[in-house]
Amino acid sequence: MALAAIDPQQNIVSRVANLPLVSSTYDMVSTAYITTKDNHPYLKSVCEIAEKGVKTITSVAMTSAMPIIQKLEPQIVVANNYACIGLDKIEERLPILNQPTDKVCPLHVLILSRTTCILGHPDS
Repeated sequence: MALAAIDPQQNIVSRVANLPLVSSTYDMVSTAYITTKDNHPYLKSVCEIAEKGVKTITSVAMTSAMPIIQKLEPQIVVANNYACIGLDKIEERLPILNQPTDKVCPLHVLILSRTTCILGHPDS
């Protein structure tokens, strides 16, 4: 079985990324990052250089790791299945994972608004 053929609902990485708490937190942090880049040209330059470096390193790492990943594919599938079972149990015990960030931590709005004021967000 190829890794790409795994059902996305049973892929542990996709399942974790799609948890409301995780995805809403990612969206919030991503928005803050983009806003900061847009409002600060010097930071934007540094961030873009860092992003390019990360993309290059990731590409090289994936190319180098692919033979190992293909060789270990059966073990990866088994580990993924166990991880999905474990995530099912965690989701049962921690229903907070199925709530968005603003329901879990309403203070993030205050923290982000103060941060953007300090960084010079145009709405501040």
